[in-house]
Amino acid sequence: MEPIKTTFYKLPLQFIPFSKIPTLNGLNYQYAYCSSFPLITFMTLDAHMVTVYNSFDNEIKDLDELQNKELLFGSVVSEKLSTRGKAKCIVIGTKEGSLIKEDLPHLKYSSNNNNELEGNWFYMEHGKYFILNGVASKFENVKHLEGIALYGDAVLRLRIVIELLKINVNKHGLTFSMQDYKDIAYKVFKADPVFLKTDDNLIKDGINSWIPGMVLTPSYVDIPKEIRGRAIR
Repeated sequence: MEPIKTTFYKLPLQFIPFSKIPTLNGLNYQYAYCSSFPLITFMTLDAHMVTVYNSFDNEIKDLDELQNKELLFGSVVSEKLSTRGKAKCIVIGTKEGSLIKEDLPHLKYSSNNNNELEGNWFYMEHGKYFILNGVASKFENVKHLEGIALYGDAVLRLRIVIELLKINVNKHGLTFSMQDYKDIAYKVFKADPVFLKTDDNLIKDGINSWIPGMVLTPSYVDIPKEIRGRAIR
């Protein structure tokens, strides 16, 4: 077992324009809780595994309580969370533990970036999150897994919004088109300090890359517990 140091954070959400987002306009979340640990032992790259909990603002009293909370979506590979700048994450504690490679979630990958549903599907396991380590599968067996794309603070904020939207859409029997989600994503990115000086075309390219996968992945609460983070073999 590898010794692992997990850091727990408050991820700032105060820049998200909830008031302009359909079904979320009654929210005013200031931050979400998340945790992160380095993956360098498993994949020899300076990336982190980030977990976002379905907990916001002052719901949590201690780290033990946080670790027992439901996730908002499956753990994802991310850049190290920022603790500097206008949108800095706030460290609320750390924990030491042990982890084996078999504990790490499987992640999915499609060979067709333009139309994922028509591509060949693969999954990666044991923390070897590289395309060349992909195990051939099919969409129905991996659709519930997270992808291998590298997240960052701003994309995590967008994913939180998309997951909250998906929950509300399902709960109230609403219908949102892919373009509806992309329009909302544009509002979220344009309000994020990370993208204040970013060209609109780059923002839109990022949205076109991120949104389909976020929308196609089932809501975490709808994924049977026995296959969360695991491909169906």
